[in-house]
Amino acid sequence: MRNDVCVLITSVPEGVEIIHHETEVFCEIKSVVRSEFFAAYGVGLTPKLTISINPDDYKVCIMTIGNQKYRPSQIRYDGELYIIIRAFQKNIGEMEITVR
Repeated sequence: MRNDVCVLITSVPEGVEIIHHETEVFCEIKSVVRSEFFAAYGVGLTPKLTISINPDDYKVCIMTIGNQKYRPSQIRYDGELYIIIRAFQKNIGEMEITVR
């Protein structure tokens, strides 16, 4: 059940600046599955959390400028800023985002 709130952050270049677009969404925090942890660790990444959100919330955060798409690259949760290392749609109603 998605009782927590996190902020998806999409970074978009505008001229010489980078603008961060923030979108608040409901989420559920999960621990990283052991197999996923070791797979990520094997390539030098250290996953901290898996965050479950509604796929439609993620799609709203994707910004298109010209022919370039910008997806959320960071998440703020509980005062901490995390970098997205993997996002995939698990099923029709759930998208899992792994962060470090």
